[in-house]
Amino acid sequence: MRIHQLEIQAFGPFAERQSVPFDALSSQGLFLLNGPTGAGKSSVLDAVCFALYGSVPGARQAAKRLRSDHAAESVAPEVCLEFSVAGRRLRIVRSPVWERPARRGSGTTTEQARTLLSEWKTGEWVQMSARNDEVGLEVQALLGMDKEQFTKVVMLPQGEFAAFLRADAKTRRELLQRLFSTTRFEDLERLFTEESQALARRLAEQEDHQRNLFLRAVEEAERHDLATTNLTADPTADASSSAGWAATMAELTRALSARWEQAAEESTELAEQSALADGALAALTRRRERFRTLAHLREQRRQHGSRAEEMGHLTREKERHDQASGLAALLGLEEDAESGYRRADEDYREARERALRHATVGEYLAPDALAEDVPRPALRAAVVEACASSSAALAVLRAALPDEKLLLRVRADRRRADEEAARLDADILAADRSITDLQEGRAQDTRALDDRRAAADGLTGLREDLARALSAEDFVGQYASEQQRLVAAETVWASASEHFLRLKEAWLDALQLRLEQAAQELADALRDGDPCPVCGSPEHPAPVSSHAGRRVSLEEEQGARRLQAEAEAALQTARDERDRIRLRLAELAAGGGSDEPEAAAAASRLARSRVEKAEAARRECVALEQRLAGVDAEEDRARTDREALHRERVEVDQRRASLTDQESALGERIAALRAAASSLSERVNEVQQASRRLEALRQAAEAADRAEENRDESRRRLGEALLPSVFETASQARDALIPDDRLAGIGRVLGEYVIAGHRLDAAWEDAAVQETLQEEQENPHPPSEADETDARTAAADLRGRAQRAVVGAEVLGHSVAQLESYSRRFADLERSAAPLRAEVSLALSVAETARGGGENLYKMSLATYVLASRLEQVADAATERLLQMSDGRYQLVHSDATAGNRRSGLGLNVIDGWTGNRRDTSTLSGGESFMASLALALGLADVVQQEAGGLDIETLFVDEGFGSLDDQALEQVMDALDGLRSGGRVVGLVSHVPELKQRIGAQLQVVKGRQGSTLRFVEQTAAV
Repeated sequence: MRIHQLEIQAFGPFAERQSVPFDALSSQGLFLLNGPTGAGKSSVLDAVCFALYGSVPGARQAAKRLRSDHAAESVAPEVCLEFSVAGRRLRIVRSPVWERPARRGSGTTTEQARTLLSEWKTGEWVQMSARNDEVGLEVQALLGMDKEQFTKVVMLPQGEFAAFLRADAKTRRELLQRLFSTTRFEDLERLFTEESQALARRLAEQEDHQRNLFLRAVEEAERHDLATTNLTADPTADASSSAGWAATMAELTRALSARWEQAAEESTELAEQSALADGALAALTRRRERFRTLAHLREQRRQHGSRAEEMGHLTREKERHDQASGLAALLGLEEDAESGYRRADEDYREARERALRHATVGEYLAPDALAEDVPRPALRAAVVEACASSSAALAVLRAALPDEKLLLRVRADRRRADEEAARLDADILAADRSITDLQEGRAQDTRALDDRRAAADGLTGLREDLARALSAEDFVGQYASEQQRLVAAETVWASASEHFLRLKEAWLDALQLRLEQAAQELADALRDGDPCPVCGSPEHPAPVSSHAGRRVSLEEEQGARRLQAEAEAALQTARDERDRIRLRLAELAAGGGSDEPEAAAAASRLARSRVEKAEAARRECVALEQRLAGVDAEEDRARTDREALHRERVEVDQRRASLTDQESALGERIAALRAAASSLSERVNEVQQASRRLEALRQAAEAADRAEENRDESRRRLGEALLPSVFETASQARDALIPDDRLAGIGRVLGEYVIAGHRLDAAWEDAAVQETLQEEQENPHPPSEADETDARTAAADLRGRAQRAVVGAEVLGHSVAQLESYSRRFADLERSAAPLRAEVSLALSVAETARGGGENLYKMSLATYVLASRLEQVADAATERLLQMSDGRYQLVHSDATAGNRRSGLGLNVIDGWTGNRRDTSTLSGGESFMASLALALGLADVVQQEAGGLDIETLFVDEGFGSLDDQALEQVMDALDGLRSGGRVVGLVSHVPELKQRIGAQLQVVKGRQGSTLRFVEQTAAV
């Protein structure tokens, strides 16, 4: 990778836009970046790193603030970097997150990070991506390294490598892990560990299953008091191993099987004895049941005879009821009248209490009128008057209800007017914002229109250039075509010329023969007596005689002449065509037709491209002008809408004032009517409830008076009816009446008593009863309950023993089957667990070795082993340069020696060539440490570069540390750095050592000032 150009604006200490010409700095292969402390030397490197990766290296990234405090508030921070890699030239423009002033009002607005990646193609920059994530991935893919590697390979921070030189293994491991990806080896360690743990879990699960089976087998045996300590298993087997468990389970199965066989025999014997005892018990039970039946029948006959007196009493009670049933109707009326009076009186008292509890009743009826001692007629008169008063008040309140509804509507209208006013205020504010946005957009479009007009200027001239270029290209095409036509025309002319000459020669030959044969033709035409056409004589004494040879007639001669004339005309036509084509070629050559076709085509393409760009700019101008016209119209509409909103706002204010006055007037009137109620409707409800309670009290008083009159009348009629009856008082008649359900019960009891007597007589005559009576006479002592109890106890005892024996045998059989099942399942698990144990042992050994334990003598993990290999490569690469810097004295070597219980693998020593001893790097002096750390950084850069696929790093930066070198050491270090320039590599040194300013000609100076730092390229003659 080679850096060509860097531009910085409002970044770090740089306020104004600064340009760094790396191509000019790189002309000598070595350049110096110098300046006072705090001027911004490291910020230049930060800008390079930020352009590539979107962040700066080291602790400066934690500051989260990259914009320069010296820059104007509206200037955006930006870094632009041009570089080439893998034969491609790229440009990255980045801007970090920053706070810009708000366009409207005060405060700031956050501008998000922006990135643009472009590539130089066909003479112009072509945009590739404008997304931060895509650009980051593309840059990392091109460079083959991330930011951490880039800052260690391209920007060599000497302070960090000096610390790395003296660091312990843990610190070195952290840096090497960041530079060399050992993730796959750490993944292998994790995979080994996870695989061993998974296998161990599988084995543990298998052994847990086996242990559970063994414990369940032991538990099953212990249920039968069979302890494992009493077994005679194999004494050589480990009791806690699977073999010991298997042997124990086999012995338990054998012992339990023996017990099962013995229990089965005992169960059979007890079952037979139980069956005999059950038969004897059944015979004894049947005999006792017959005697119990006879005793029960005697007891029923005795009880039936004892109820005769009770049945007589019930018969007399039924007769007295029949006598009182004639007075039942009057007795019922008297009871109903008495009950009605009590209910009416109770309703009257409740109505009076409800009236007392209602506060509004007191407004129309004095509380003293409702006292307990007030007679009912006096109260009724007062209540009638109070009902009239409450009804009148209720009518007035109901008449005012529409006013309350009107008040509610007025209040709702006023609230809507308030909401409409708020909405109009928001709309007016939005209209103001819209007008502002339109004005800002118009300003932007106006600026863009000026730019597009400038780009569209000269379109007429460009079109003329295009026409000339197209004409020239057409001339070139016509010239080539006319050249081909000229060749064809010259061929035609040559052929026509040859044909004309041949025909002309034939005509001349024919003419000559025709002339030679003219006298012979005249002689042949002479006739005697006819005048001669030459001399006129009628006599022809010596005509020319005919000679041998071909005769040419006049027609033949004229035909040959005609063919010659036609050939001459064709020749002239071919000559004219050839001359015309030659003239056309001369004209085309004068117009540029003789130029190269490729050049003419390229010129026309360039002219067409320019015209297309200008026409596109012209179209954009038209579009911008139309948009500006639309913006003006839209702004006018927005202003018109805003004025309408203002007018509507004034109307709303007027309506709100009117509604407020109306609400105040109605509110005062309604408040006077509703008294203490929250609303007039509530007041109407209160008065209505009071009126209803007063009306209910009036009706209750009238009902009570009517009920009292009805009660007195019923008592008089009942007294008249009692005089001729057997009852002296109404109470005696009422007591004689029997309720219908009891009356039906008495009839049912008397009927059942008669039926039961007949049934007992029939049962006494039964044959079984008579047989039992006969047996009683023969043996007056029937089986006792004690005899049956003894027989039942003996049978139950035998039955229980037999059942327990059967259950015990079944339990033992089930347990034997369970133990056998456990043994089979245990054997199946053992067959799968045996190879798994060997696999777990191997996996644990491999995982432990990969982690640096087990038989790993160096206690080195797999990832550390790989990093140690990389460190060894870095030490070898660093030694090549350290030998040159130290005049062949020092070498860096990798050490994998252990120190106590610490892991080995990342040690670093230095070998002193003068003594031949190996010593720790911390024993080096300051200058020696600088050389060693610089060599280490360069070696690390070489190894990381190889890891990145052999990517060629053409630009390196070495940051500080030169001040600790003496003249000789500085000379040796400079020689080593000069060696880096081989193959076109460029090395930039970041330092303020005065000696370097004299030695290096190409310099980038950082000048510090109150208004921000500036950059200055200086090229001077380097001192030797």
